[in-house]
Amino acid sequence: MAGTEAVTDAAFCEADLRAGFDAFIEASRRLEERYAELKTRAAAVDEQLQSANRRLQQAVGERDAIFAALPLGVVARRRDGEITFQNDEAKRLCTAASTARVDLMRASQGDHSIGDGGVRVRIAALPDGDLLLLEDRSRIRELEREVHRLDRLAGLSELALGVAHEIKNPLNGAMGFAELLERNPEGEPARRYAQRIRQGLSQVDEIVKSLLAFARPEAARGPLSTIARVVAEAASHAGLAPQRVTFSGDGELRVDGDALTRALAVLFRNAAEATAEGAVIRVHARAIGGRAEITVEDEGPGVPRELAASVFEPFVSTKERGTGLGLPLASRVLSFLGGELTLCNPGERGARFCVRLPIAQVARGAEASA
Repeated sequence: MAGTEAVTDAAFCEADLRAGFDAFIEASRRLEERYAELKTRAAAVDEQLQSANRRLQQAVGERDAIFAALPLGVVARRRDGEITFQNDEAKRLCTAASTARVDLMRASQGDHSIGDGGVRVRIAALPDGDLLLLEDRSRIRELEREVHRLDRLAGLSELALGVAHEIKNPLNGAMGFAELLERNPEGEPARRYAQRIRQGLSQVDEIVKSLLAFARPEAARGPLSTIARVVAEAASHAGLAPQRVTFSGDGELRVDGDALTRALAVLFRNAAEATAEGAVIRVHARAIGGRAEITVEDEGPGVPRELAASVFEPFVSTKERGTGLGLPLASRVLSFLGGELTLCNPGERGARFCVRLPIAQVARGAEASA
């Protein structure tokens, strides 16, 4: 009986052991399945995180591109004053402001003057700080000054036109009577007086012509000409000997001859009056981006810095008997043709003016025959 019981116990132990192994194998299989499912879910979550990160990076890149393209400076500031973000425009404005000892990062809301311009600061609240919007007002102030200048020019143009028309008729009559006196056979004194009258009236007539030209500059383009030829003609119109004007650079650039001749003649006359007899006036021409740039430099005392801003305004002159119409007229004529006249060195000895004018585009056949 004892042997039978031992065999039975051994059979039970083997069966239990086999059942335990089967359970272990089943548990391992289920564990492997759960692990595979977990890996699959982890891979899916990882893919979702990567996709979210890509979208976040794209959104951040788009935000930075938008902030970079904005004409406003954008600054994010925490409550403790720490700057967490600023775009390129904000860095530029803050750098410019620092030279004027203005701290825009700590500035209050409102307008702040910086040199000739200014910055407008606006502040918007954020959950953990605030957002500063910095608007550069320099260009707006420049445009406001330009509008004011154009308004003044328009008023002066109307005044000049009215004055010129009122003077022209009696002037023509006076010149006619002076001519009759000059022909008077009664004696030499009468003829001399008549000549002086005609000289004075001729000066008045030139002033009237300048007023009319300023009020109604000719916008139509004149004949094309090379810069070298224009410089020679302008020197002749200004009454200068050829040796008093030296030319260098590209003389074959073709421009509107009439406009440039009038502008250069004014500059040459002013230079001749400001320098000693026989002093040389230097002219240099070059092409820059489809435009001709002509610099005219003399050896005179130069233009005072305090007059630099008004030297192109009508009736502003440093000469005792000057009309103050030469430079404004030259600048106005050039502007109608897309050109400009600027003073390059205010306050320095030897005035240097720069004329910029579009280079004329002509056909090769026309250019060759010109």
